[in-house]
Amino acid sequence: MKVEHFSTIASLADKKELEKVELLAFYFSENKDQNEFSIKDMCSILVGLGFAKPNATRLNGKIQKSSSFVKGSKKGLFRLSVKKNATLKSVLPDLSESEEIISDDSLLPEILFKETNQNYLLKVGQQINATYENNLFDGCALMMRRLLEILLIHCFEVAGIEDQIKDGDGNYQNLKTLINKAKSKPEIKLSSNAKKDIDGFRELGNLSAHRVKYNCRRDDIRNSRLEFRAIVEELLYAAGLVKGKT
Repeated sequence: MKVEHFSTIASLADKKELEKVELLAFYFSENKDQNEFSIKDMCSILVGLGFAKPNATRLNGKIQKSSSFVKGSKKGLFRLSVKKNATLKSVLPDLSESEEIISDDSLLPEILFKETNQNYLLKVGQQINATYENNLFDGCALMMRRLLEILLIHCFEVAGIEDQIKDGDGNYQNLKTLINKAKSKPEIKLSSNAKKDIDGFRELGNLSAHRVKYNCRRDDIRNSRLEFRAIVEELLYAAGLVKGKT
């Protein structure tokens, strides 16, 4: 859950200054594993959420006098008291168990997937962004490969030829076979750029999955992120998951 969303559901705009701090301290403890905060950081968070900048000295005094807070591990740091934390957890029980994927549009704009009205695709896109943003590059490469596989399967389905990518047991064939067949089938209308670039992302995912001493790095993904986005958007249209292009 993003802090802006938390601000809305917790109605921070209607709360007094100290209540805002209590709720934000709870949010960062439960959602970000940040149990302690400084007055400076809390003031910056409040300003970032669009609230007036607090008087740091006055806020420090309020926090020191409040039973909702105790001193942190270092001078100038505070954290919620155990009692206040338990109280807020009973008021906001779902916060600590949220499965929301927190990401920005670092590789793929989420709006692309929201237009499909397919939540599973949105979650895959969010995981690609989140793994990249959190330096989990092997995981990102694997999720990128998975997304291409999903979208190619949908392309064959919408063309009515999905049986051509299944084995004798009815299972879908591997990604390399999907790509080769997508390139050769006139029903799957891929651009020349997509045909040229798509297999590189399969190979990137394979390195992360199978190469024992390989670790994917940021530049392995960053240097081709625009090509990946273009392929994904093209496949979304080819699969009939978004409208507006022919």
